[in-house]
Amino acid sequence: MIRKIYTLLILGLCLGFVACGDDNDSVDPNAAAPVIKFPMEQLEVDLNKVDNLPVVAVIKSQAGLQSVTMKLQTVEGVTEYKTVTDFFNPNSYSLSENLEYNANYEAFIIEATDKLNHVTSGTLPIAVTDVMARPVITFDPEKIVYDEMDENPVIPRTTFKIVSEAGLKLVETYLVSATGQESKGSAGLDGKKEFIYDEMIEYKEGDKGFKVKAVDIYDNVTISTLPVEYKTVPVPVLTLPSEPMSGTTDAKLAIPIKAESVRGIQEVTIYRVENGEEVLALNEKKNGELQLDYVSEVSLTEATSQIKVVVSDGRVGKERSGTVKVYVNMEVITVNIASQPLANTGHEAYPGVYGLLSLNDMKTYSVDYALGSADNAKNVDLCFYCMGNGSNKESTPRLYPINGAKQSEFRGSNNANLGSAAVKNQTGLLKLTKFDYDNATVASISAEISGSLVIGKEVNPMAVGDIIAFKTASASTAGADRIGVMRIIDMTPSYGQGALSTTGNTQARVVTVEIKFPKKK
Repeated sequence: MIRKIYTLLILGLCLGFVACGDDNDSVDPNAAAPVIKFPMEQLEVDLNKVDNLPVVAVIKSQAGLQSVTMKLQTVEGVTEYKTVTDFFNPNSYSLSENLEYNANYEAFIIEATDKLNHVTSGTLPIAVTDVMARPVITFDPEKIVYDEMDENPVIPRTTFKIVSEAGLKLVETYLVSATGQESKGSAGLDGKKEFIYDEMIEYKEGDKGFKVKAVDIYDNVTISTLPVEYKTVPVPVLTLPSEPMSGTTDAKLAIPIKAESVRGIQEVTIYRVENGEEVLALNEKKNGELQLDYVSEVSLTEATSQIKVVVSDGRVGKERSGTVKVYVNMEVITVNIASQPLANTGHEAYPGVYGLLSLNDMKTYSVDYALGSADNAKNVDLCFYCMGNGSNKESTPRLYPINGAKQSEFRGSNNANLGSAAVKNQTGLLKLTKFDYDNATVASISAEISGSLVIGKEVNPMAVGDIIAFKTASASTAGADRIGVMRIIDMTPSYGQGALSTTGNTQARVVTVEIKFPKKK
């Protein structure tokens, strides 16, 4: 745009000269010497730009031009640049030269000679702005190092200085991490020569650097990155018992704890997990040990379902935690129960497994055992029954109390059956739909399972995953009206691969249950 305005200005000047001049072929011996006009007093040249203006001038001659010689004045002296002797109109010549400007240029000189050998000289001063360096970014310190192994590690402030010979237009900052870069702000500077940055950047694990982009008024860009080295230390290693532990409210539970830390262990905190909430049990201060191998004793409540251990090396957010499942005042056992075809004899694949479950002994007994005496009969509470006959047909598994249906199908020796037992415990049953079995405690069983509802005479059907509450009968050797829960863990198939019957009897099955039973008080 500037070039177009400048050219239009020259054309206007030329037309003005033409109007005033007397261009003809006759030469007046009294004609005046040539006149050289520049449209500006000085030509401003900036080598940082690509659109500098050309040198322009208008030369008028009453006698007619014979030659125009152009020269360049530099700091080293004057050199001839160009001579023109052929003119479309010798009385008026519009000069326009696109020079390859140099920092040592001082002026452009024009010497015009007319046909009467009159010589006129004109000089256009040239002010050159030399090429300027890109912005310079200096960080102090030159590298950010944060070492978690230091006793009191501190992240230094991020400071840098930008100097620009040309003047700054924009500064942008970015935090570079392993996942990419995040803008940390920018500033418009309106040509300021210097910019100072001093901020507290909270570097974190995974950060790689702090990138700065500086743009000067010529859109020259400098990008520099402050390296960030965040040295991390592994979190402590914690080893706790992998199997559930059993305890009582009468004595503290001894929990073996093993821990290792590169930085040194400062604290071990132990919580009881009760109804999903963490309750502080112990807070043990340590002395920076690299290894711990000891036993901590923790008091329990009947609401305790887990013990949580937290090991810290003093760094917030770098703790290591683990949990141990705990059964308090409760028997927990996994037991297999055989269905009615196997109730008295069992199966070779499941030695010692029969059809009648004792909640007192937490094991199964045969039908012959129950028929042996009244005391024996009191010692069995539940039986596993499968309904359905025929090959390649799924039988329906059910759970019954001893006094429930199908007693006659639980046969002992000499064709005797369960119906003739001297005592038949009437254990109550209830399939639960909402109960946290995994975290079941004496407290949650008491609070969430109403004994008045555990009165069912069967669970029909039952399936793997079912949670069933039970309440012991008044005559049971396990004690009267005690409530517990069980979960169906597994069940052999009715037929096909894994089935226990080779004769096509789909009722021959074994169910695996886990029982959680609060201890007698």
